[in-house]
Amino acid sequence: MQNLELIHAIKQSKATKKLTMNNISEKAGIGIRTVNRIFAGEDVRFSSVLAVLNALEIDFNIHLRQAA
Repeated sequence: MQNLELIHAIKQSKATKKLTMNNISEKAGIGIRTVNRIFAGEDVRFSSVLAVLNALEIDFNIHLRQAA
């Protein structure tokens, strides 16, 4: 999944569940600034993105490719 697709899925889930950024921040256990950065597509720790995905109850599968 590309970064834009992930952000779109997060934004769509937020809208569907009618959550505020503060709601997501509290449910994810991360700061509001970090949540804002995720929604803006900025670089953040992967663990923060996973926390938001869990807070929004979004299933996420990762496919790792092996370096050549």
